Amino acid sequence: MDTIETVTRPASRWKKPSLIALGLVAVLGAAAGIAWAAGVAPAAFGHGGASAAAIRDHVEFRVHRALKQVSATQAQEDQILAIIDGLFAEHQQMAGERALLHQRAAAALTGATVDRVALEAVRVEALQRVDLASKDLVKAIGDIAEVLTPAQRQQLAAMHKH
Repeated sequence: MDTIETVTRPASRWKKPSLIALGLVAVLGAAAGIAWAAGVAPAAFGHGGASAAAIRDHVEFRVHRALKQVSATQAQEDQILAIIDGLFAEHQQMAGERALLHQRAAAALTGATVDRVALEAVRVEALQRVDLASKDLVKAIGDIAEVLTPAQRQQLAAMHKH
């Protein structure tokens, strides 16, 4: 009689290195997430990499250009830039608060156990801050619109469509 031999496969020589590589990717991903949450990641990681001054310069350039296209007066431009200055000043005050949120998130993630209650509290507070900031932004947009004439607002809206 013929016997059936069981063929055993040799252990994959790639199994262990693959698991090690997968583990390293997971650790690096977690480290990047913790660094981002703690606010120590490079500026370009998740935040665009632009400084506050560069963003402000860009906004002022775009506002000046748009106002020029709708023939805004110097007085109108001065009023609008004052509104924008107030918005930027308020945003700068929030920078310290954002840093504290990052610290709290990092603490919740780096303890002996992950503190999900603390993470949820950070999430809720961050959303509340975003809500307040969006209200400030909408108020500023309304204030800026009131500085312009109806014809200028219509011109800006038409330019925005294109």
